[in-house]
Amino acid sequence: MHPPERRLPTPDPAREAPFVHYAKYGALAFEFLGTIAGGVFLGYQLDRYFGTDPWLVLGMTIAGTVIGFYRMVQILRRFERQR
Repeated sequence: MHPPERRLPTPDPAREAPFVHYAKYGALAFEFLGTIAGGVFLGYQLDRYFGTDPWLVLGMTIAGTVIGFYRMVQILRRFERQR
């Protein structure tokens, strides 16, 4: 005879500490700003390589912003589902 299986309680998202909420949204902000900064950096490096100043910086900044917003919406939807 096997002993009964013990399961760990699942955490209630509504009872999370305020610090956890701040950490989640702080990480979201860093990811959003990081994608924009990555686009600027990549565009700057490509402009230096190809000599197309300022067009690739502009294009990659816009692309980074669009990707950042897309990721932000994905993450916010995931946060909402966890509630």
